[in-house]
Amino acid sequence: MQGDLWGARAHDYADYQEPQLRPLFTDAIGRTGIGQGSTVLDVGCGPGGFCRLAADTDATVVGIDASRALVEISRERVPSGRFDVGDMQFLPYEDDSFDVVTGFNSFQYAADRVAALREAGRVARPDGIVHAVVWGREEHTELVAALRALGPLLPPAPSGAPGPFALSYPGALEALLEQAGLTPTDDGYIELTFEYPDETTLLKGNNSNGPVVLAERNSGEATVATAIRNSLAPFRTASGAYRIETEWRYVTARA
Repeated sequence: MQGDLWGARAHDYADYQEPQLRPLFTDAIGRTGIGQGSTVLDVGCGPGGFCRLAADTDATVVGIDASRALVEISRERVPSGRFDVGDMQFLPYEDDSFDVVTGFNSFQYAADRVAALREAGRVARPDGIVHAVVWGREEHTELVAALRALGPLLPPAPSGAPGPFALSYPGALEALLEQAGLTPTDDGYIELTFEYPDETTLLKGNNSNGPVVLAERNSGEATVATAIRNSLAPFRTASGAYRIETEWRYVTARA
């Protein structure tokens, strides 16, 4: 299901939305020590932005994503890498294969989050690193305005389903990592400004996100576009560009 949603506008996501995350990628490379000789797996690799940067350090990179369309873009961007279509709960790799396993805005979409993190630990080498990044605290993320506007336009969530900020506060993601047999060693928050030069780019970027595609299928494209446009209007600058402050939480763990 997630592969279908996130791949619906794969090229818009690659061109307009994923580039907003680049500071998270560069931070992870430095924080985990990725470099020449490193073997790296990116879980939920999307269109390969992180894998491209990791490959530029002379690391060996592998990516997996549920979306075939996004994987195809990854293969074009990183010809030296290996990219697979698959489920993060059932990774098609041998035990102890990677020095670093990363997941940017991905592990929370697993049907069983602990199972996905356990798989990440399984394919990491002994004392290898698992680095997970999720949304930061709701009160520090201006994009919450769009998420609130989308809420009534989405199909009803299953009973007991966690919200988008369930892993955003200290201890939550760490608890899942520990349940998966991993040992958290570092955690923190990263502030990130999403910038769009105009309304067209804003909509192309945000409308490529999986939850937005789901809302469109439930309530119609025009209705969703209006909701996003109105909810993010307060962040439009005098020049017509948009600046939206977001926060992200990372936790690094050892296998």
